Amino acid sequence: MSFLDRFKSQPRWKHADPAIRAAAVAEIPDEPAGDEVLLELASSDEDVRVRRAAGERVRDVEALVRLARTEADADLRRELGERLVVVAVEGPEADAARALDGLNDQKQYAAIARSSAHDTIRTAALGRVHDSKALGGIARHATDPQTALDAVARLADPAELLNVALKTDHKDAGVAALEKAAEAAAGDAREMLETVASRAKNKAVSRRARAMIQAIEETEAARKIALDGWQRRVAGVMAKVEAIAAAPAGLTAREELDAAESEWREVAAAGAFELDPDTAARFGALADAARGAIAEHERSVAEERAASERRDALRAARTALVERVDAARGDDLLDAVSQARTEWAALADPSGPGADDERAAAGFEQAGRRAEERHHKREEIQRVNARLLELSTEAEQITSAEELSEERWTAVSEEWRSLLPQSDGLDPAATERYAAAEGRLAQRAEERRAAAERARRQHVQRIEQLIDRVARRAVAEDLTLREADRLTRELRTAIEAPIDLQDRERQTLLDRLKAAQTALGPKLHELREMDEWKRFANAAVQEELIAKTEALRAKYGFDNPEGPKPEDLDKAAHELHEIQERWKQAAEAPRAQAQALWHRYRQAADPVQAKVREFFAARSEERKGNLERKLAIIERADALADSTDWVKTAEELKKLQAEWQTIGPVPRQDTRATWKRFREACDRFFTRRNADLAERKETWSANLAKKEALCARAEELSLSTEWDRTAAEIRRLQAEWKTIGPVRRNKSEVIWQRFRASCDTFFDRYKRRDEIDLQVKQADREALVSELESLVPAERADAGEIQAPEVAADIAPPAPMPVDNAALLERVRSLRSRWNQTSPAVRQGADPLSARFMGALERLMAAYPEAFHGTELDAEGNRQKMEKLCEKVEGFLKGVAAPASGSQALAEMLREALAANTIGGRAGEESKWRAMGEDVRQVQASWNRLGPVPGEAGRQLTERFHRACSRFFDQYRRHVPPAAQPQRGGRPVGVR
Repeated sequence: MSFLDRFKSQPRWKHADPAIRAAAVAEIPDEPAGDEVLLELASSDEDVRVRRAAGERVRDVEALVRLARTEADADLRRELGERLVVVAVEGPEADAARALDGLNDQKQYAAIARSSAHDTIRTAALGRVHDSKALGGIARHATDPQTALDAVARLADPAELLNVALKTDHKDAGVAALEKAAEAAAGDAREMLETVASRAKNKAVSRRARAMIQAIEETEAARKIALDGWQRRVAGVMAKVEAIAAAPAGLTAREELDAAESEWREVAAAGAFELDPDTAARFGALADAARGAIAEHERSVAEERAASERRDALRAARTALVERVDAARGDDLLDAVSQARTEWAALADPSGPGADDERAAAGFEQAGRRAEERHHKREEIQRVNARLLELSTEAEQITSAEELSEERWTAVSEEWRSLLPQSDGLDPAATERYAAAEGRLAQRAEERRAAAERARRQHVQRIEQLIDRVARRAVAEDLTLREADRLTRELRTAIEAPIDLQDRERQTLLDRLKAAQTALGPKLHELREMDEWKRFANAAVQEELIAKTEALRAKYGFDNPEGPKPEDLDKAAHELHEIQERWKQAAEAPRAQAQALWHRYRQAADPVQAKVREFFAARSEERKGNLERKLAIIERADALADSTDWVKTAEELKKLQAEWQTIGPVPRQDTRATWKRFREACDRFFTRRNADLAERKETWSANLAKKEALCARAEELSLSTEWDRTAAEIRRLQAEWKTIGPVRRNKSEVIWQRFRASCDTFFDRYKRRDEIDLQVKQADREALVSELESLVPAERADAGEIQAPEVAADIAPPAPMPVDNAALLERVRSLRSRWNQTSPAVRQGADPLSARFMGALERLMAAYPEAFHGTELDAEGNRQKMEKLCEKVEGFLKGVAAPASGSQALAEMLREALAANTIGGRAGEESKWRAMGEDVRQVQASWNRLGPVPGEAGRQLTERFHRACSRFFDQYRRHVPPAAQPQRGGRPVGVR
């Protein structure tokens, strides 16, 4: 560095003093160039304080990762790692992933796994943790229960598992840790489980520990119970064998001994407990003794058993005979009783009859009598059931016949009712058949009654309708003779036919019929006279039509040898058709002339009719050809109807439709059918095409709705000031937009431009985000200014106008409105506090809002001096304090020579700098000036804390103070080298 370079202005962050560089970090602007400077300082500055200050302002995650990896200072590297941990815990998922990759400390991984808001980040961080204590900490303190559970799954240290079970808040993790710890402890688990049950933080873990303790206790109790049961079982088996040896006469003694020996073998073979030799030997001796006693008893009992068995067999056979007789049923019952008597006689006791034999014989005789009574009763019931079955069949036949016989039905029903109580076990089909016959009988009776009533009502209704119709038509103008004759015949028939009604109703109805007949009579006579006149008039019309027909033959040359022209045949047919239609209208002529007139008409019309028929036959052939062409078109249309090539097929069908129009008519009977087939083929295709189009329209509509929702969301976000979050959200919306299918072509560009405009609006604002933030801050400051200005009393409307001196003297300033001084003071203090917390948006030059704010505050203090008296905004008190501060600064300048100007000042500065660099300077003088500099700065701070002084006096004091400070610091810089001067921060002097 040259000598003059030392006086050039250099960035403070390049200063040789590390403290100055560290302080200058805060002055580096937030812009790309500034970010590069911060990153350079944070990575390569030799002083750790500078690197720390620069690193605190680095916000880019990738940069933080690089700094954390390359930082040599352990404390700073730890701080950078903690910042990365914060990003991984609280930042967006992408930044969190990058921050996680920049860490390598187990504790930091554990912190991220415990607290990260993202599942993937927590999982990745947990996968990098291998330390047992760290895993235990995650299991205890993780915010996500699943993460805590995963940490327990990877934990194997019993002590840590126990610690997790005692201290975790998560139920699943605590229970899992408890179970793993208990499994590791094996036989010593009870003490550990008691500790967890009494001290666990989570109640579910405590409950699980108590349940496991209970299970252990239940296992021990079960083993003790099993031992006691086994011992009792051994003693019981030996007691059984002793009892058998003492009483071998029991019927099941040998089976009991075998069962006891089998049970003894089972007891001895049990693996849980072991028999002693003495007990085993004692049991063998007892078993041998019991077996000998049983054999002796069996030999003595064998003979008694044989005799008893013979008596029992005889008794059993007799009892079986009695039971067989009692159980005998059916047609062979008497034969069975006779056979039983024969068998009974053969069962005589060889030892002679006894009392039991006599009782058995009496019981056998009673059983035989009961069997005979059952046989007679059964025969009677069978007879009754057979008759009831016949009656049910007869009843079914009677009710199913077309003609019902009342006498037969009465006889059958009476006999059925008399026999039914005597029956037993009657076939349900017979009962159902008879019930169905009764139902049919009742139904037929009801149908006959309903039919008779319906016929009567219909007859009366027809008569009523006839009377009404005669009444209407008798006065109608369009009543014809034929209709009148028919109505007269119907009236006559109704009068002569009998009516099934009561006498009074029948007479009333007959009177009405006769009245209708009387009313219709004159009209019938009149119509008959009019018919005669009409026939007479029709004769003249028929003469006229015959003349026209004869003229038609001459008009179109039907009598010529060459015949009529083809083009005239259609006209002749048309005119002949009109003549025929008129003939039909005048067909009724006088009966004496009708046949002659008709003969003349046919002679005139038949030649024309023959030629016309030939003409129409030729045209029919032509129309058949047209039909074949149209059928060919229909086949082509049917072949195209199921096509899915919508555009090409639609054009082809339109050509077929045009060709159809060029073909002439077809036979009349085929016109509608052919047109229907052709139209159905076309409609089938166009219906399918329309359905496909409708389906595509639905898809387009759904896609349009999704894109409109994205547009609405993008428009909602376009004015957001949460820049990073909104930018990520809009990028997500753009990615989602690409996944949505197409929309209708005429709306595609419109919706795209709408979405793009919203995104462009936000990203344009995103590029200008610093400017917008400044505008927002400026708007906040302007709102504070406006609020303060609203407190200032309004001036007169003509205050700004220039008045003549004599007029101006008479105009008094407007009196301020009465206000609450305490409320006004609090509000102004609040506004000043909020104002001081803001920063000006104007980086260079004067801030107009600051001037407006100070001007409004001064006007308010001038308008309401009583409200601010004795406070920091008291104008008079502030003025006095300002004067004292000005005098204090000016006192430092007394005795100091005025600075030289021009080259002399520069030479003086060079000499002082050279002296300071070569011989050490004047230490005492510099210390004095440093002390005075600190005093002046304290005065400046006191000045900044003062409130404003309105008017010219305040401005003069401010200028005076600034001049004094400027003069002092000019002298200060001459006496104190730049490297030794403390850095000044904060706001400029005079800004309050």
